[in-house]
Formats: sequence, structure tokens, C-alpha cells
Amino acid sequence: MTDILIAHASDPHLAIDTLRIRAGDLLNKRVLSYLSWQRRRRIHRTAALQRVMEDIAAHNVDMLALTGDLTNLGLPDECAQAERWLSRLPMPVTVVPGNHDALVSSDWHATIGRWSPWMGPLPFPFVRRVGPVALIGLNSAHPTPCFNASGDIGAHQAARLAAVLEETGQQGLCRVIMIHHPPLAHLTSRRKSLRDAGRFGACIAQHGAELVLHGHTHVSTLATLPGRNGPVPVMGVASASTDTSDPARAASWNLVHVSSFMTGYRMEITRRIMLPDGKATTTPPIIFTFAASSPALSGISTP
Repeated sequence: MTDILIAHASDPHLAIDTLRIRAGDLLNKRVLSYLSWQRRRRIHRTAALQRVMEDIAAHNVDMLALTGDLTNLGLPDECAQAERWLSRLPMPVTVVPGNHDALVSSDWHATIGRWSPWMGPLPFPFVRRVGPVALIGLNSAHPTPCFNASGDIGAHQAARLAAVLEETGQQGLCRVIMIHHPPLAHLTSRRKSLRDAGRFGACIAQHGAELVLHGHTHVSTLATLPGRNGPVPVMGVASASTDTSDPARAASWNLVHVSSFMTGYRMEITRRIMLPDGKATTTPPIIFTFAASSPALSGISTP
């Protein structure tokens, strides 16, 4: 038996109060996110994020899957700050970008490309192996017009995703997809949605997967997509830095415990919620089981 612990967190929105932001940096869509940050800075707190990271570290996870929005404006200085933050985390990390990380067209190497050490071999979708788990990282974050926070994976990524899912499925691996935008229309408004969610869903229906992890909505959710041999769970998580008493939106992370057996896998997922009073609560586990000879999900049970 092999046990792998994956932590899933998202949308840390690292504070920018100590960074020098020049007026010229804001002569584009970034000005809207800067004005939004003046309001959200009272919600996204460094102390809340620190509690989440310390709680993750205390669980001795094998990997932290971070599904985007490390920044607020996607500035080079912000991406450098996020690089320093990532380098100080005491656990292995895998990252995919979020829409705030790609607000406008920017030099890859000066911005998101700084996080390449925490990604798999590019181009997207990349694959990182964690024992019997294949973390598959997609990029749904691309510059969009003002007042639009939607994303897409595009035809090229979708074709590569299909090939990756087939290859890792034939290897009997537990396939966990990381994407920033939720791949289901009802989980967010149209202007914040994954525009080609149908394309993504068709790929999962044809080729299968075991789990999809996303962020973006700042709300912890559980949904499913049709898979090749049964429903595929889709887990969203609240922002890792939100300081609120609302359990659905409070700073949280998902603990994904994958147990590998000769005959298949067992996946147990719980959510750890960091409330403003400093207390941490844990949701009841949700348990998924599936056979190694048929990698797509074959059964779901909840206690």
C-alpha cells in the first residue's frame, strides 16, 4: 500500500502593500484590480494565509497543489515576491497560474515564468508525478478585456490533455487535474467562467480523470463531471488568505489522501478551515474509490 498526501490551496493573493507600484504600471486593465485591492486588502490577510500554510506543513504533505492567483496585478515585482514566497515554503509545491497572474500580456520570464521550478515540463498541460499520482497542470489564465475574468484552455491544450490523460490512465496512475477556473458553468458568473468548459468536459468524458482541483471563485465547493466510467469529482477551495467567519469562504485548504492498493485506489478528501478566532475545523471526509485496471472513478461513498 502507498499513501500520498496532497494539499490543495488557491488564490493566496499575496499582499502588495510593501511593493512600489508606479503610475505607468496601471495604464491598462491593472488599474481595475488595483482599485479592487484597496477594498480586498481588508479581506485578504497575511495572517490568515500564514495559518493555512502552517497547518499544511503540520500535516507533512507530499505536495501542495496551488491553483493560481498568487498575485493581484501580475506585475513583475509581484511575481518575484511570489517566487520568494514559494521558495520559503517547507513542502514541495506545484503551481498553475490564475487570471490575476495574467491580467495583461507580459514577458513570461519576468512574470509567471519565474514559477517554472514549481511546474512540470512545459508546455501546458504539464505532468508531475507524486508516487502513483499524476498532477496534470493546465493554464486557463490568459489576458481578457476589462471587467472580464474568464479563462479558457484552447484547442491545443485540450488535445494535449487528451493525450496526457490516455497515457497516464494506461499507466494506472491517479490523475489529478489542476486548473484555476472552475470547469462547470453553474459555479460562477459568465464573466468569470471557463469559456470552453464544454471542451474540457468532453475531454474528461472521453478520457477520464480521478479528480479536478480549481480555485477562482473564493468559495469551497464540490461538484462532479461525467467521466468515462463514472462521475469525476471537482473540488474548489476558498482563497487561502480570506479572513472571514463564513465557513464556505474562510481561508481553507483541501487535504487529499490517496491510498494505492494492488486492486486500485482510495481517495479521502477533507477540508481544513481557518476561522478568524484562530480555531481550525475539519469537514467530514468524502471518500472515492476506483479500480486500477479501470482508472476512471467507479464508486463514491460518504460517511
